[in-house]
Amino acid sequence: MKLSGKKTKERTDTSKRDKINPRQMHRSFLDSIEDDLSRQGVVFFDNETGLDINEEYLQLPREITEVTSRDLGEYLNAFTQQKVYLRTVLGRVELLEEEARRAYYESTDGLYKKYSTQRMSETAKDRVINADYSVKPLLEAYRDAKSRVQMVKYAIDNVEDICFMLSREVTRRNADFESESRASNVQNRRY
Repeated sequence: MKLSGKKTKERTDTSKRDKINPRQMHRSFLDSIEDDLSRQGVVFFDNETGLDINEEYLQLPREITEVTSRDLGEYLNAFTQQKVYLRTVLGRVELLEEEARRAYYESTDGLYKKYSTQRMSETAKDRVINADYSVKPLLEAYRDAKSRVQMVKYAIDNVEDICFMLSREVTRRNADFESESRASNVQNRRY
């Protein structure tokens, strides 16, 4: 039995599907990762996905103990949503950092091979390579990307501290309410 026409056609169709689209090659690392994860059902929390952060509740009042319980809940809600949003931002800036790291290392490849033939310490090689006019801007972009990641992490830590403080105030108020109710119940039983 001969399998001439159909097998050849199937192989041709498969090879057409596996071809790389040049437009997709020029997309950023961030876009390609987010698109891939979105297709898998990952939700990125930003304003487009329904976060409803009330901006006025992202600034704490001077005296948190003077805030009404309803407003306290609004503050906790806003800062919790902000934390969710900042984690999405963190994921994005980490991908941008990786993209900058890849560009930097790619730019140093040829120079590293060139200087590896000479007798130099690793530190000296790094300094010479990083001073190269084609490498220096990419190194600075990589360092800037690392700094952005660190700043977002600090922002998340701050928001987590605020959420903890707000939830502690909610817990304290609940405990105060329960002890007041209990004291009232005990007092009512005496009469």
